[in-house]
Amino acid sequence: MDDASFIRYLTAKKSVDDRSLNRNVWDRMIRAFTGKHPRVLELGGGIGTMIERAATDGRLHPSLWTMIDAQPALINEARRRLSTMSGFAVELRAADLRAHLDSGSTPAELIVANAFLDLFDPGAALRSIAPLGAPGALFLFSITFDGLTALEPEIDPALDRRIVELYHQTMDDRIVDGAPSGDSRCGRHLLTLLPRCGYTIVEAGASDWIVYPHEGSYPADEAYFLTCILGFIEESLSARPEMDQRKLQNWLNIRRKQVAAGELVFLAHQLDVLAALDHPLRG
Repeated sequence: MDDASFIRYLTAKKSVDDRSLNRNVWDRMIRAFTGKHPRVLELGGGIGTMIERAATDGRLHPSLWTMIDAQPALINEARRRLSTMSGFAVELRAADLRAHLDSGSTPAELIVANAFLDLFDPGAALRSIAPLGAPGALFLFSITFDGLTALEPEIDPALDRRIVELYHQTMDDRIVDGAPSGDSRCGRHLLTLLPRCGYTIVEAGASDWIVYPHEGSYPADEAYFLTCILGFIEESLSARPEMDQRKLQNWLNIRRKQVAAGELVFLAHQLDVLAALDHPLRG
């Protein structure tokens, strides 16, 4: 996917995330900073939609919101989108997690990582992220995938199940720079990993994506969001020897026609977790 297509995907995803974020977890985070002006650090912030969301909510008043993302094109788009936003001091940096850790930046009171941890070995990531938090910091790990994808209506139950199982397996098999980099059940694993890595769970709840048609069409740009999800499945499975490519392409053609006709329903199970830092190197 080129930069322009990925930017459109992230833009289309915003309305889906808006519905999905767990209100109990979000409100608990907001209450923790009532009357305070925390430094916020956002990891893998993409095009700045979480900053937009927090500004629209209006209850969080950071002294500075620093957002990093490894892709310069996304940072440029975030800079464009946020250029007219008032009320927040925002710093945008094109950097990955390792580069930011090496920069020696000031620790933050709130660390935000949206749709982030399931792209890494979560245990290793939690230990790496811990030093970014100031004493008493809170960490919001939101939209963390948790091992369930469903597309309705069924085409062929056995084939539907096989495609989803292999799609999840590609997340678990992913290797980046010689190290495991993905966890299809990251959400539930966080609930035991966090205490082992020195965090205390403050609040947790489901943040499922549910995309369905309204009278034959999808809200906002969510039809494009669905076409991207199908594209991710195609890209992930096109080189898997276990997958019959003819069956996959036929399945994808049917699913794309369902999107065009406003018939496809898509669900993905995810968790939001708010955690506090206790003893970051324990375990």
